Amino acid sequence: MRNRDLNLRHWSWVDEKGKYFHKLEKGRYYKGYFDYNLIKTELEKIIPYTVTDSSTIIIEYYFKDDLCSDPHKDNKWTSSEISERKSFLNPIKKDLRNRGIFFISLFEKGIKLRNRPTSKNEYFFVDENNFFKENLFKSPTTCGSHAAIKTNNQTLVQNGENRADYFAENLSKENWSLFFSSATKE
Repeated sequence: MRNRDLNLRHWSWVDEKGKYFHKLEKGRYYKGYFDYNLIKTELEKIIPYTVTDSSTIIIEYYFKDDLCSDPHKDNKWTSSEISERKSFLNPIKKDLRNRGIFFISLFEKGIKLRNRPTSKNEYFFVDENNFFKENLFKSPTTCGSHAAIKTNNQTLVQNGENRADYFAENLSKENWSLFFSSATKE
């Protein structure tokens, strides 16, 4: 399941009777064009601050009922669970910000967060209208997904476990050109 060359994604879930299911499908990476300004506008409906017009956006997305992390399979993130996760993510977020990248963690509607949604330092938010789920993160994967949206609308989605800073390595000119050649639409 970790062979990147196969371009597979993994999803594990439990049904209402408690039976476990696992599924492998094509689609670890998706590329395309998505309106940057629309993404920015939709984010600004959720967050209490603005996104700089020149920032590449990286979204880390958490799916409801994800069995990746045992404490969160109940779809409830307590303030202590959020603090623990942020202690890992804060240095990554700072590094990305220093590189001109706006980073945010979004959670599928139905996940309860004990966050501080009015704080200007908060970066954990619920995708209340499922806009991002319906438009970017259409297929749930174990351990979430990441998306990078550049100001020229080029968008890359990576499904499955990864770290935002490792995912950001795709933004280097050399790596990005593997997904978006200079001959493709700008």
